[in-house]
Formats: sequence, C-alpha cells, structure tokens
Amino acid sequence: MKVIYSDAGNTDEVIIIRQKIIDALKSNDSVVVKFLQPGIMYQENGNWKTVVDFMNEFKGQPITFESNLVPLKECGASFNYTNDMFMTGPLLYQKNEKCKQLLSKLLPCEQKTNNKLWDLLLGEKNDNKDLLYRLIGEHEIKSKTFLTYYGRDTAQGHWSVMKPNIHTAETIGDRNKTQIRYSDIIDPDIYNQTQYSAMIETTVHNDFAMFSEKEAKPIIAKRPFVMFGSMKHLEAFRSLGFRTFDKVIDESYDLIEDKEERWSAVLDSMDKLTSYDPVAVYSQLKDVLEHNKKHFETHNWKRSIKWNSYD
Repeated sequence: MKVIYSDAGNTDEVIIIRQKIIDALKSNDSVVVKFLQPGIMYQENGNWKTVVDFMNEFKGQPITFESNLVPLKECGASFNYTNDMFMTGPLLYQKNEKCKQLLSKLLPCEQKTNNKLWDLLLGEKNDNKDLLYRLIGEHEIKSKTFLTYYGRDTAQGHWSVMKPNIHTAETIGDRNKTQIRYSDIIDPDIYNQTQYSAMIETTVHNDFAMFSEKEAKPIIAKRPFVMFGSMKHLEAFRSLGFRTFDKVIDESYDLIEDKEERWSAVLDSMDKLTSYDPVAVYSQLKDVLEHNKKHFETHNWKRSIKWNSYD
C-alpha cells in the first residue's frame, strides 16, 4: 500500500498530486491519499471544481481518500473522515498543560456580565468573510457581538493570550516539537465576556463541509454555536455523531441554498437567541454540550467513519 500526503490547494498542485496518484497506482495494489488541505478548489477547462470532483475521478479504483471534511454531493470514491480539527488531535486540552490552564479559566455562564453575547473572530481576509462582515454590519446583532476582522476592524482587534505575528495557522515555537497552532488556542478573555460563538470556515462550498479548530474550541469549552458555512453544514456535523442546538436555536438556516440568504438567517437566529436568558439556554443544552465534548475527546477517530456517498 502506498500512502500519499497532499497539501494540494490550487490548480497547479492538483495537477501534481493527480500524477502522483496515477504513478502510484501503476506499482501498488492500493493507495491512500491523505488530504491535509480539505478545501481544495481548482480549475479545469475554465470551470471551478472541488475536492469531491477530484476524488470522483478515481471512482472504482483501489484508492481511498482521507480528510477532515464531509462530502455533501455524491462521492463515488472510497472516502474516510479523519478528525484533525486540532493539529495535535482531539486530546489537546487534556494533555497540554497550557491549554488545560486556559480551559480552567473559563467562567460558567451565570458568572458572566455580558455587554456582548456572541463572539465572531473572522481572522484573515477572504471574499466570504467580506460578505459576512457586510451582512453583520447591516444587522442589529452586530451591537451584541464581539467582532474582529484582521485588517478591517482593527479598533476591536483583540487577542489577549498571544497575538499571531503572521497568520493564525502558524505554530507556537518549533513546529516539529509543539504542533500547536495559534488558532487552536482558546482565549478565556473573549469567552468570559460572551456566551455563544459564531464561526465561518475558510472554504465554503455546497459540495462539502469542512471542520476545523473553529468548531473544536467551542466544543471543548462547551459553548453553543452557529455556523456560517455550506448548506447542510449542520447536517454534516450531525453525521459525524455530534449534536446541534435546535432545542433553543432556529437551525432552519442550514437548509437554505442561497449563501447570502442562509447567512442572513443565521444572523436572525443569533439575534433571536439574545432574547433568552443564557442560564436557561445552557440548562436546556447541558446534555448536548456534554455529549459533544465527550464525543470529540473519546471517539476513536483513527477508526475513520466510512461512506461512499452522502445523502
């Protein structure tokens, strides 16, 4: 068996990894391709394609793909989900002393005095974040949201634990030793002045749903959250064994096909939740929050979840 690790993220890199796979199939009974960058987008004949299109090129061949995503359209190739939301794995906040200390600083919801109820940390600039930044700027929920967008909202820029010098994906110290990204670090100062989290994934496409530290941090901190993601992003999340928050949050936004309409509906759901008592919200969601943290930290993610297509 040949294992290929792929950092493909653009058209030129996809061409290279395709040829590596073709060459490997000539001399190996089976091939495993581990996508380290799940949000692959590339062009062919002037058309944009996604990671699901790429995998479907190898339907019926002795090749298995693995990545931290859920296909949302038919995937005919053999595919395994692998959880690498945290670079070091799901036990980061059980094993790393600094992370354990940060987690211990989080206040229960009843001890918080909130001017803001939501946090939305947009990170580095891209077109989807520009859209979301515009939409929330036009919505009344902005006044109730701790919002940061590097390079766009510097007046509210905030990172009390440690501020990235270049990019939130860079690691702390020696990458080969620590394998901890800045973006994996929970900031207690932000969480202690807000009750809920909202996040947007780096790549948003209705072909697939990807998951990262953006979901992992509120899972570990046992916080309710909403997703500015793909259509059926929450459905994909539940397919991995997690639970969502429809007891108290209107999650009908997950089934809206148009991105701008879907995200506007997410903002409406955020705003509606702010009218509820956070203590009552957390009480209703206690079992969901406990389940998600336990599932994240104790599920045997190395025993990948298998399917041939997503329905």
